[in-house]
Parts: sequence; C-alpha cells; structure tokens
Amino acid sequence: MHRIGPNVIIQTAHTLADRLGRDSAEQFLREATPFSLDSLPSEMVDERTANALMRHLSHERGPEFMRSVMDEAGRRTGGYLLQNRIPGPARWLLPHLPRALAMRVLMSAVSRHTWTFAGSAEVQFTSGNPTFITILHCPLCVGQHSTVPMCDFYTGTFNRLLRELVHPDAWAEEVSCEARGDAACRFLLGSGK
Repeated sequence: MHRIGPNVIIQTAHTLADRLGRDSAEQFLREATPFSLDSLPSEMVDERTANALMRHLSHERGPEFMRSVMDEAGRRTGGYLLQNRIPGPARWLLPHLPRALAMRVLMSAVSRHTWTFAGSAEVQFTSGNPTFITILHCPLCVGQHSTVPMCDFYTGTFNRLLRELVHPDAWAEEVSCEARGDAACRFLLGSGK
C-alpha cells in the first residue's frame, strides 16, 4: 500500500464543508473514505483513498465541481505547508531572491519531498525556464477519465507556494494529464513577468 500526505483528505473535507455544509460533506466522506469530519487522518493515507474521494465527487457532482473543490483543497494545502512545514527564514528569504533562484530553491525542496504528495508515482523535475514537474503513474489519476487535465489538487498547491514564495505573478498549469490519455501528468511552472 502506497501512502500520501493526509492534507488531500483533510483540506478536501474542509472545502466540502464550507461549500456544501457539514452534513453533505460528512456524507461524501463516509461514502468514499474511512474518515469523517470528526475523525480526519493525522498520518499518511492510502493513495487509493484520495483517488476514491475524487472519483466519488466527480460521479456525484460532476467533474467541474470536483476540479474546483480539489483546486481549493490544493491551495489550502499550500497554506498549511507555508505555516507548518516551511521554516520562517525560508518564507522570508525566498520572495527576496531573484525569481529564477527562488524557483530553483523551491523546486529543490519540493523534489526532496515527493513521497509526501505523489506516493507510488515517479516524479521528475526539469529546472530552468520553463520549469516542469512530471508525475508518472499519478495516484490521483488512476482509473480516472477526463477530456481536460484534472490534477487540480497539485495545481492549487503549486500555485499557492509559487505565489507566496517566488512572486505574486508566478503560476502553475497542468499541460498534460494521464486521465486525459497523456503519457504523464505534467505541470508547467512560471515565475511571472
């Protein structure tokens, strides 16, 4: 069993509660996961559980709703990482560095922690201009089918970190997705103009 960080469940649950109310969020969690709002995970979770929650959201509410929820959950996860996992000196220093250098430093840190967000997937980084993150065998896409890229949880997380630590104009965009039939989930990262 491969595991990923619990924020994919925790922040999705909080986003659902804010958007749909506690009762509906509770129902979604109980139908797709072993968790409830009162017993959210505090440790790494089976990556299949995150996939099941996304699949259930898409099936019950449609892919656009699922994508919007997962983007918000990703941005909330980025906020959690900023407050709890990225040291204060780094949070202060990175935005003061030249953008290209801040991007390299941030990507170096992210590359050391891929196990926390990608589980069994293989993650590759291409530094420079442009910068790419490629996820092969993405745990969020297994068994999913979409006409558009759907790894909005990752995009939301990357966008929050980039805008806080590199530059407010920095961005991330998913340019290919295994759920769409592409060879890998690939994210293009820009440091802004």
